[in-house]
Amino acid sequence: METKVTRKLILDTETSGLDFDKDRIIEIACLELVDNIFTGKKFHQYFNPENVSISQESENIHGLNNEFLREFNSFDYEVEKFIDFMDDSILVMHNAQFDLSMINNSLKRCGKEIINDSQTICTLELAKKKFPGSKNNLNALCRRFGISLEEREKHSAITDCFLLLQVYNELLGGKQRNLKFNSQDKKSSIKKDLTFDDQNFTKIVLSEEDKANHSEMLKLLPNNLWQ
Repeated sequence: METKVTRKLILDTETSGLDFDKDRIIEIACLELVDNIFTGKKFHQYFNPENVSISQESENIHGLNNEFLREFNSFDYEVEKFIDFMDDSILVMHNAQFDLSMINNSLKRCGKEIINDSQTICTLELAKKKFPGSKNNLNALCRRFGISLEEREKHSAITDCFLLLQVYNELLGGKQRNLKFNSQDKKSSIKKDLTFDDQNFTKIVLSEEDKANHSEMLKLLPNNLWQ
């Protein structure tokens, strides 16, 4: 009897603000898991919020602003690429209610079918059940599991996906204990490799496009400390 392969996506978004109706998705990242093993395949894009201004509070969190994003297409314009990559996979998100609400509002605007709750796994809810009464945000869980936060100077969908990947593995019981980050250059968050100790795994490196986009974004931040 053939065993069905389970495909999941570790998913995270950054947005222009917290208003589900008014605000827009400005960054989205997904990491592909097959049977809970990271394949190295990912989806990562920035998006132009068009006539929506990014709030200062949001910019302080993720460092993205309208000037940097003006050269990209909107999420609504690129939605088919996301839908094609997502397919019918299970989506693993931290605080899934927020990300799912933002994504589904975008899908509704485009006349696309929305994502059902049954297609999602919320790691925040998993953590609350496993560690009741404790802080269970992503930073707190990384500290609990000994996962380095050295690269998380600002929130970033792609960085947070790699962190959430490790947290999710730990919540499942640490099935990939040898998964870890190596930093080639501690002064720059874009000099980052995701590697496996096991010789059977290949080295996964952020693409040059990811690095270039992040570098250009940093140039637009006044007096930033991350160049």
